Amino acid sequence: MLQNPDVVSGLWPAQPPNGDGSTAHLIKSLFIHISEMDLLEILTFWVLVTLGACLATSWPASVTQRQALDCSLNYFTGIAPAGIKIERVQHVITGFFVETGNIGYPTFPTGLPELCAVIVNNVTANYRFGMFLPDDWNAKFLAIGSYSFLGGINWLEMGVGVKYGGVALSTDTGHSSGAGDITWANTTQKQVNWAYQALQGSIALGKILTESYYEQSITYSYYSGCSTGGRQGLKQIQIDPDSFDGVLIGAPAWDTKHLMPWLTKLATWNLPEGAPYSINDSALFARLQAEVIKQCDSLDGIKDNIVSSPSLCRQEFDISQIRCDISTNKNKTACWSRAQTDTALKIYADYYTSDGEQLVYKGAEYGSEGEWGVFLLPAVAGDDSQNVRRNFDAQYERYFMEYGEKWQTTAYNDSVVADAETRDERIVRSSADQFDISAYRKKGGKVIMYGGLADNTVPVQHTTYYYNRTSAAMGGNISDFFLYFQIPGMRHCWGTADNVRAPWMIGSAGQSVQRPPYASAWSVPLGLSDARHDALLALMAWVETGRAVDSIVASEFNFTDATMQNIVVYRQRPLCPYPKTARWDGEGDQDDAASWSCG
Repeated sequence: MLQNPDVVSGLWPAQPPNGDGSTAHLIKSLFIHISEMDLLEILTFWVLVTLGACLATSWPASVTQRQALDCSLNYFTGIAPAGIKIERVQHVITGFFVETGNIGYPTFPTGLPELCAVIVNNVTANYRFGMFLPDDWNAKFLAIGSYSFLGGINWLEMGVGVKYGGVALSTDTGHSSGAGDITWANTTQKQVNWAYQALQGSIALGKILTESYYEQSITYSYYSGCSTGGRQGLKQIQIDPDSFDGVLIGAPAWDTKHLMPWLTKLATWNLPEGAPYSINDSALFARLQAEVIKQCDSLDGIKDNIVSSPSLCRQEFDISQIRCDISTNKNKTACWSRAQTDTALKIYADYYTSDGEQLVYKGAEYGSEGEWGVFLLPAVAGDDSQNVRRNFDAQYERYFMEYGEKWQTTAYNDSVVADAETRDERIVRSSADQFDISAYRKKGGKVIMYGGLADNTVPVQHTTYYYNRTSAAMGGNISDFFLYFQIPGMRHCWGTADNVRAPWMIGSAGQSVQRPPYASAWSVPLGLSDARHDALLALMAWVETGRAVDSIVASEFNFTDATMQNIVVYRQRPLCPYPKTARWDGEGDQDDAASWSCG
């Protein structure tokens, strides 16, 4: 059990009142005590109380943080409810933690603060989750999202999260699997766990265990996730608005019931693979991307290798310039046939059902061509698991939609869209498509959502579509609680093409560990761990102090040696709440955020 240090000579309880009237006797005793004092004692007493109050509100946060003492299997087993098994408890003092057999997330954090690592198994509902409970706790709680259909606890990003001082939690979503594998989804329970149930249950129990362990209430709860993790966060505040005070949502794959059919449709546009219209060479994607940059880079008035105005590019771009019969490029091996450019135009366009009546999914953005190979080419040589033309997306229809293992992508037609909607809406409910989130707004919750304009893994136009639908459903201006930031040049969740080098780092999900010191990283490198550069810290400041998030400065870095262990800032630029955009002052260094403003 924890020792409860007295505050102000034992007159005040170490824990907040529990709302059941148990403080009444304390208050009555206090005033009886005061009535028995003489005038000098009273004056002295109130001086001490005032001094204590001042110290309590001005003392550094680390002084008020509590230290947990009973990091043991016996303790957590003793407080776990029925149906819950505590698999493992370890007091981490070496800065390193590993869970063997984690297929989905095989990289583990280093540089950890001293903490209690706990693995919890809900044997009744068939999912597991992990927790990092720091010895020095700031009374905050942070849930971490997952990626794609991966199964496993995301320890690496929990390691980032716990360095913000709060408890970090992640769920395995009820299964164990690696990249490109959806064969695990052979029961409804597994599907529903992945959709929302594992995260929802993990959060609820995780908070109970946290408060029991520290014998202190959680003051603020947060969430950070990208891709599937973005969907999970949106879904959670839709079904349980009280879950979080603030959520950081990246590139959310929120519309499962339409995203997965779109991916299958994408495959059909490129089948058979040897067809003259099929785009089957990474050099073709690179050639198209280079042409988009050539024609559209300066449409925003700045020549910087970044397509910052893809909507203007959509109006102006002439794709015929990459055709073999027109191109002036001497390297004809990277030119396109007319049939292939027709396929590209289909990928750029919004996908409607064949009757033209229903929008299924928004199309690829101009500038995202560097990611087209994510699904259209194997991720690893000889590994077709994530190639939608051969395997990956068809698994969704085979397992989630119960079409059976023999179903082939070539059988796709628009009826798959209707079937996907029916299955998801009636049973799995993975899509986070509730646009009116007034309940979350009413409770004071805040949302920061972001998407890379070069993202085609989850096309960024559909992220913008979610924001616009939410704004419309809630009467227009939602900036009091929901901000959306577009990141020009950023790919899916993090990173930028080598020929673009756009500022992208904002300390959000999955980003910190992409740069030195990698597995031991947190926030933004080189000391940029503040609310101006770190989106999670900006969210916390917005929630806790009401500080408006007028912009977030994104950063890109240069490696300074071949070891890739040392970096310097290369380029910084402010990101602006949509629909505002960053504008150069026309005079200053374009790579300096101070030369830009939002307008």
